[in-house]
Amino acid sequence: MGKVIVGVDYGSKTSGFTCTAIINDGTITVHQATKNKDADKWLKELLEPLRPNIIGIDAPLSIPGALRGIDGFTNYHYRKADLEAKAMSPMFLGGLTARAIELAHWLRQTTASKVIEVYPKLTAQELQLDSKRYKKDKAFLPEAKDALAGDTGWNLDAVEVDNWHQFDALMALRTAERYINEKANTLGDKAEGLIYF
Repeated sequence: MGKVIVGVDYGSKTSGFTCTAIINDGTITVHQATKNKDADKWLKELLEPLRPNIIGIDAPLSIPGALRGIDGFTNYHYRKADLEAKAMSPMFLGGLTARAIELAHWLRQTTASKVIEVYPKLTAQELQLDSKRYKKDKAFLPEAKDALAGDTGWNLDAVEVDNWHQFDALMALRTAERYINEKANTLGDKAEGLIYF
């Protein structure tokens, strides 16, 4: 039985923007939540039966060390990883951060999956995607998809990618696969929370 690897582009609960990309027995599929429906419930129902080996989620999965009383951390707004990645503060993202941490905890308990925090923007930089067009220009999607396929060796010909949320789920999937193959890069401090890319 092959590994089950999942990438999640995580959005607000009812926006319909939450997407997953899944490798299951070598086949890649992309799924998107339905607008006005509970994305967390949808994710749980989708992932529980699959019991993934690893899930990479594009959302903060921890809060700054200073807020948790971890010695040596003094920043209440940003984790070391956020500063290094030039990412938004988990505190600014508030509710999304809380939901993502809760979901990651549930997944670890229920599916015994390894859950890591990923940041597709860093992957886009690594793939040298045009920053003026990435996530801004829908016409750039096929080119971005080709760049990802070329980098990963995945055959994405049959994989429909209709929007940037779906593409970012595939980018999250790339990081999760790299993690399993011990090739993922990291930012931050392990005590506080790492971002993988």
